Amino acid sequence: MRHTLFTALLFGLLIAVIPAGPVAAARADCGKNFPTRLGCWQDALDDGAVVTVTLNKPLGFDAGQKGSQAAVRRDLKNLRVQVPAGVHTGQGGSALIVLAGQALVDRDARIDRLDARTLAELPTCDGDLCKALKKSSLTGGQLIDKKVGVAELGGHKSTDHTRVLQLALTAVLLLLLLALLLAVRRSRTPATEISAEETSAETTARLRPVPPAPVPVSYGRQVGPRPGPSRTAVVRTALHPQGYVELDHVLYRAVWAEPDRTPPVPGAYVEVTDAHEPDSDVLYAFPPAARHHARGGS
Repeated sequence: MRHTLFTALLFGLLIAVIPAGPVAAARADCGKNFPTRLGCWQDALDDGAVVTVTLNKPLGFDAGQKGSQAAVRRDLKNLRVQVPAGVHTGQGGSALIVLAGQALVDRDARIDRLDARTLAELPTCDGDLCKALKKSSLTGGQLIDKKVGVAELGGHKSTDHTRVLQLALTAVLLLLLLALLLAVRRSRTPATEISAEETSAETTARLRPVPPAPVPVSYGRQVGPRPGPSRTAVVRTALHPQGYVELDHVLYRAVWAEPDRTPPVPGAYVEVTDAHEPDSDVLYAFPPAARHHARGGS
């Protein structure tokens, strides 16, 4: 979810900072013929550029030749015409003002009336500007006061509404992007620390060796009180806890009766007694010192 929102904001930011289109000034070597000039400017207009034409002297309108009417009828919405102070537009300049998408005139400029020949070559004359110029020549101030779609050149604020919108959108997206980054950073930092602590604890617990449970050491069988009397025998096999002892040259099974002491090795002497159980043929083996203790007690 966060990655998707981040990507959308970044995409919007890229769109916002890309300019809507280049602005180009009209070339000075476009010729003097009115249709030829329109064709020359059309190359830039087709590329989406805003072409600015500044009329410093009257412009003739010779569109009656072959192919000229098609040139006049081209889309000139990206054409911007500027008429400085003290300049007469001529028939071609007045036609440009009518055809252009934006006209900027100085109050002291002179916009000539459109004669019948020029009106015949124009595609239409339905707009307020064309109708006003159809009647008489007017100054730039008169056209501005009539509010017929002409802006004042001297007081014109070169404000591109699209550019302003783009800048505003860029600022909003930057703020949103900054807020998103701060939110992600605040939400991730504690989680990362807790996760690291939990992972470290789990890893330590998993890697720490667990000591085995203590096993009680027992070397024999707990048989209770020692029975007497006892006899001396020789260990022949290891008593773990049961083995064989030799008594009067006969082998008997015996069990080591001192579980807390290490049983003797084969060849050692032990004291043996009969078992508590009447039917058992297994003897109880004790350390040799027990003999004296047993005999002393008997």
